Amino acid sequence: MSEEKRMIGSYEVEHSIHLGDKEVVLGVNKKEQYPFMVCYCTYDNPLGVPWATEAVGSDDYLEAMQIFLDRVQAQVELSRAELAKYPFDKTVFTVKDCIPDDRNSSIVGKVVVINAEPKRYEYQHPAYQLILADGGNGATGGRGQAVFGTCLATGEHRRWERYDVLGEIKPECTPEWAKEALAKIKAQEKEKKAKDREER
Repeated sequence: MSEEKRMIGSYEVEHSIHLGDKEVVLGVNKKEQYPFMVCYCTYDNPLGVPWATEAVGSDDYLEAMQIFLDRVQAQVELSRAELAKYPFDKTVFTVKDCIPDDRNSSIVGKVVVINAEPKRYEYQHPAYQLILADGGNGATGGRGQAVFGTCLATGEHRRWERYDVLGEIKPECTPEWAKEALAKIKAQEKEKKAKDREER
């Protein structure tokens, strides 16, 4: 049984390493003027499809490999710098830290724990687990899986899936950094609502 070749444009992916917010890819197409291509690939678009950026072509394999390795090293450094922002305990949250999630009730307005297991190793950190859920069919206990919310540590607002939610964090398991971040997010939301009312 043959594996399907992964392609980016006309280039077959020869090597790829996903680290931090990007995947670094080295592709080969011997029919091209520059048979070796190195690019970044991201998936943070509405369709979740691969999006190649900063592509560089070369006719020298070793040059292309050096560019590939340099970009991987840059992603290591960026990931290291990102994690350095969160110097607190690195013990990930588990089901034991949660009020069990029955999947049918609303989690809107609650701080929930995202399962660390399916995440890549650099993201298996409590900073990426606690989110304030604020919408989506999955968050309301509806038929869908979408859970929109804000990550307490990073402040990033994005989508998660309900099947990744372990449950609501138990009050006694909520760390001090998360309580402070939650208070900050709620204050920002209150300020935004007040500003919106003034503009009407």
